[in-house]
Amino acid sequence: MEKLRLLVTTQCPNKCPMCCNNSWDFDKLPVVKHFNYKEVMITGGEPLLFPDEVAILSDAIRNANMLAYNHEVSIFIYTALADGILTVLPHVDGVVYTPHSEKDIESFLKTNRAIGLFPEVARNKSLRLNLFANMKALIPENTDLSHWQIKDMVWIKDCPVPANEEFKKVGNLWEKI
Repeated sequence: MEKLRLLVTTQCPNKCPMCCNNSWDFDKLPVVKHFNYKEVMITGGEPLLFPDEVAILSDAIRNANMLAYNHEVSIFIYTALADGILTVLPHVDGVVYTPHSEKDIESFLKTNRAIGLFPEVARNKSLRLNLFANMKALIPENTDLSHWQIKDMVWIKDCPVPANEEFKKVGNLWEKI
């Protein structure tokens, strides 16, 4: 496989009834043993509950790939917390952001304004904004979203992992103490 979906935490501030994670038994998910992948997608739960750990992990994966396998890896973070995006952006190749609430939209608008003021922080980064219709309606029409690729979303029951990806977890899932 060339792609790894990497679970780092099961903790999440959202309790979405249609969450893809509701269909998984994380105790049975295999632990990642290597990072010989071309793409790693860091996910959870909510990985940006731990932005510093995401940055450290991303750098470690990138360095391990170059040292052990002599190839580059693309690293993406999947999140619903905009507050940590600017912290991890220098360490990843892209962000897939999916707001779930009005508060998430408010945080996103602040982050989006910062990216607009300092576009160099997002240069050569992939920024995808996943929008459910109710969240899209909360974004003011005059908002500049030119840095983002926008994907209209609908809930999909059980959200199967694509055939070209492996889904594994870190050895010790991250927890808030």
